[in-house]
Amino acid sequence: MTQPSAPPPLATQPSPQPHSAGGSVQVRCAGCRMILTVGPGITEFVCPSCKMPQMLPPELMKKAVAPPSHNNNNMLNKITSPSQLQAPAHGVDPTKMQLPCANCKAILNVPHGLARFQCPQCFIDLAVDLSKIKQLFHPLPAIPPPSRALLPLPPLPLPVPPPPEEVNEVAIEVEREEDEGGTVGETFTDYRPTKLSIGPPHPDPIVETSSLSAVQPPEPIYDLKTKDDLESTRALSCLQIETLVYACQRHLQHLPNGARAGFFIGDGAGVGKGRTVAGLIWENWRHARRKALWISVGSDLKFDARRDLDDVGAAHIEVHALNKLPYSKLDSKSVGVREGVVFLTYSSLIASSEKGRSRLQQLVQWCGPEFDGLLIFDECHKAKNLIPEAGSQPTRTGEAVLDIQARLPGARVIYCSATGASEPRNLGYMVRLGLWGDGTCFDVFQKFLGALEKGGVGALELVAMDMKARGMYVCRTLSYKGAEFEIVEAPLEPEMMIDPVLHVTRNAMNPPILCTKIVESLPLGFINGPPVL
Repeated sequence: MTQPSAPPPLATQPSPQPHSAGGSVQVRCAGCRMILTVGPGITEFVCPSCKMPQMLPPELMKKAVAPPSHNNNNMLNKITSPSQLQAPAHGVDPTKMQLPCANCKAILNVPHGLARFQCPQCFIDLAVDLSKIKQLFHPLPAIPPPSRALLPLPPLPLPVPPPPEEVNEVAIEVEREEDEGGTVGETFTDYRPTKLSIGPPHPDPIVETSSLSAVQPPEPIYDLKTKDDLESTRALSCLQIETLVYACQRHLQHLPNGARAGFFIGDGAGVGKGRTVAGLIWENWRHARRKALWISVGSDLKFDARRDLDDVGAAHIEVHALNKLPYSKLDSKSVGVREGVVFLTYSSLIASSEKGRSRLQQLVQWCGPEFDGLLIFDECHKAKNLIPEAGSQPTRTGEAVLDIQARLPGARVIYCSATGASEPRNLGYMVRLGLWGDGTCFDVFQKFLGALEKGGVGALELVAMDMKARGMYVCRTLSYKGAEFEIVEAPLEPEMMIDPVLHVTRNAMNPPILCTKIVESLPLGFINGPPVL
């Protein structure tokens, strides 16, 4: 920081008003802003409040001509130590501007031309507001040219100091911009597997929330049996293989109640949850676990499951649609389903025959009491109403999802949903995560829900971070970097704003061709005449 070669003009330095009695002057302390009375002849002094060494402004030094008197009670202590006399004073510097800090209100000596600086007391970034600086400078009156008779010029008027509220606004606080502060304020960060390097990179850029990116997953210790096949075929990306490792590693653990621990795949659309589930089925098949249940929202998704299994190299694993099978035993000679993937919907899970045999009982009988295969809840948010709000009843789907997990305690449960944890209440069916129950701080889910509702969204984020740190949760989504959004307003035409019922009744005697379908779909009384309200 360099100082200008010439001192600033007199108008740039607001001068304190001199005291009227005894030749003393009143100045404002540069540190604590107190009004101090300085006796005649004293140019350097120490504030009795903040102990800051200071000196008088140059325009007041001319008034300090009388010899100092040490017996004056109203006078400040003069600096008498040689070391203090040799040390430079930290008061007003006549070669710089005196501006107050916007935060701590301390008077700072700012060199001319310096736009940004940091307060040495509160260490906050400041910037000089040039619009406020111009308000402090009052134009000097024009000096007439000298005449032949040299007359003494009238003294220049001292500039009027601005009000304190305007002075405090000269130095304004600078807000740090997000692009200058790195990741400050960013919601998502780029995602890459940190502890695994198996498989090719994902074809699309993937991001993760900043809160989850601050947590590292546990060390991977599971060794995939399909590792060589996946590396040769490159059917799964590195982050999908990472999900396989952590899901299989989680399934090796058991909860305090004896049930096998589950895994939650919360990836968004486009990350490839279906192919990841197909990879899990292929991995368990290599471990001689030849039965799996895949529950989804629609029966047509069975073809997507078939495609995903073919893509990962498991074309020989059969996929059986449960809605095409009878209610008898699946492994009987008549049906012949002894292994493979049974694909069903949540509606089929609660269905039953006329004789009272349910699909749930049929599936439990097919799996057997020692079942340790995969139990996949795809789009598991369909069971979110297991714990409804007050005054409502739980849905049959939620109760069936909870029941089949209880009947198959050794099943390797996978929860798949991009919106499965949008509300804390929707986690009620995810009993295999071990967030409540035996060995936890919450005996039942209601206590866990009450704690989350008190904490709000922040508490739900902490739960998600804890789940990732314990190796039971992944949540990635496609990046929207480079995407552009535009809101387009589509005004309605006058014909579109006419009520179709009134339009039909008004033209009932001679309906146009365009309204034929509307007339046919309305009750008969609407055609004969307007309805009686």
